[in-house]
Amino acid sequence: MASVHEKIKAELLVEIYANIDRIYDSIEQHFVMDEIRRDNVIKHLNTLKDELYFVVKTTPLS
Repeated sequence: MASVHEKIKAELLVEIYANIDRIYDSIEQHFVMDEIRRDNVIKHLNTLKDELYFVVKTTPLS
């Protein structure tokens, strides 16, 4: 059973990461940002990815 849960979690991470990448692409397409702002957006989205990775890896599925 754990193997099935791990596969589901891996698929969720792929989906979550793809969605975060789409968020960044959308922001990049619709807003003119200077380099500092763009770096901050990337930094915060990467922090979000890290936090979600931690949640997926350490929390059981419901």
